[in-house]
Amino acid sequence: MRRRIPVITKKLLVTIIGSGFILCTLVFSAGFWSFSRQFRAQYDSSIRSIGDAARACLTPDDFPRYLETKTPDEKYEIIRQILQDMVNKFELNMLYVSTVKAPDYTHITYIYNPVKSGGKYSPFALGYEEDYFEPNYNTSTKRVFENGETIVRHTLKTRSGSHITAQLPVKNSDGKIVAVIGVQKSIQEFVDARRSFTILVIVVELIFALLFMIAFTFYFNRRFIQPIVLVTHEADHFASYGGNPSNRLLAVKNQDEIGTLAHTVHQMEYDVCRNMEELTRVTSEKERIGTELALAAKIQLEMLPKGYPPFPERKDFDLYATMTPAKEVGGDLYDYIMLDGDHLLMVVGDVSGKGVSAALFMAKCKVLIDLYAGLSLTPKEIFEKTNNQLCAGNATGLFVTCWLGIFTLSTGRLRFVNAGHPYPVLYRKAADEFSFLKEKPNLVLAGIEDFPYSQYEVTLQKGDRLFIYTDGVTEATDTEQKLFGDERLLEAMQNTRTLNAPDTLSQIRKQIDGFTGEAEQFDDITMMSFEWIGK
Repeated sequence: MRRRIPVITKKLLVTIIGSGFILCTLVFSAGFWSFSRQFRAQYDSSIRSIGDAARACLTPDDFPRYLETKTPDEKYEIIRQILQDMVNKFELNMLYVSTVKAPDYTHITYIYNPVKSGGKYSPFALGYEEDYFEPNYNTSTKRVFENGETIVRHTLKTRSGSHITAQLPVKNSDGKIVAVIGVQKSIQEFVDARRSFTILVIVVELIFALLFMIAFTFYFNRRFIQPIVLVTHEADHFASYGGNPSNRLLAVKNQDEIGTLAHTVHQMEYDVCRNMEELTRVTSEKERIGTELALAAKIQLEMLPKGYPPFPERKDFDLYATMTPAKEVGGDLYDYIMLDGDHLLMVVGDVSGKGVSAALFMAKCKVLIDLYAGLSLTPKEIFEKTNNQLCAGNATGLFVTCWLGIFTLSTGRLRFVNAGHPYPVLYRKAADEFSFLKEKPNLVLAGIEDFPYSQYEVTLQKGDRLFIYTDGVTEATDTEQKLFGDERLLEAMQNTRTLNAPDTLSQIRKQIDGFTGEAEQFDDITMMSFEWIGK
């Protein structure tokens, strides 16, 4: 009975053949590119150096007189001879110094034009004029005259053959570009070398591919494919018979990765049976944890004030805040409390880290701030007492950046403390200007016990606004890891002048989402908008 060739052998044979040709093509392309690049770099560097040396010999201030009289003098002849010697020494096709008229740069007037001795080109006399229409030449000449660039061009099949040309600007003593110097050299040597290299690489790679395919056919199939087929059949048998393993794979004696694979699959069959029960248990535990996290997120959100307007009986200010966690539960916090009929407390904070530990630390911080705020303390005193309580027993090393302000509704006086938190954005209605409310920063909460916090004060006018946020706003990143940043935040705020507090936050979030696109939110985003309307 004729032995059937395994399907995997056929597929791998086709894959290897195709991969061999692809590999040869890639290797050839890389070699060809590297070969061409090195040659180009050498030619480009050489032609630039020759052009610089030739340009240094010129006297551009004499060009207007030469073009007007079209009569060479002794100095002209000395320079022309130097340029001619350079043409002969460096085996150039030609070297020309000319002026070209704008705007299309097709009308050429030659000043110098030495050519290769014994070559096929004849030099143009001083003052010779011609119209030359060739897009690459006209474009590069325009860039030389208008931008002062040095251009290197590789051209094929032009009236002067295949060559490399460097064009450099020539400036007079006033720094004005008055001419262009062109240095042209044949690249036939480069073209012939590249063709020889291509033929050599193709022949060598075809031989290599043929030998590789023969080695695969006579060695890989027997040495590797047959044991793999056995592993495949055993895996199919294991799946087909309800996960009952057998000892067939112990027959594979390869002392390599194939043998390791066979024995690993054999062990895996037994491990799978044992782990199925463990997987069932873990899945049940994961569902339980997910339920508890969802409950924790609900509890956390219920700790934060919500609803709009927050104080329906108050018409002298507009206030709203939101918090969007990056995970099931977050580490940001915000709060606003009417301390009495004339004082409003506002606070926004951000706990280092994310997840459950940050959320618990956030809850502790919020409770402490609310507690001390109810004792009629100043912002400075609230932070100092809260900081000491957070430092005590802080084994996890967490800390909080936080901004807290107490606003006097009758006078517009705002007393505030900033513990390492991003600067809020202040809008002055009278000046119609958005700016950051900056001050000398304080240390974060839970950093150092008994730290003395500095308190600041600013007076708001009716119609002024305050936007307080966490760094999840300015550090939101797009798919290219670019930050939203302070400048984009100020730009986004420009469109919120006439919006109420909820619409302001909605507009800013829209700008953030538009910037980040498909990128995942990696940090909690908390925002608060306050406007003093007055009575």
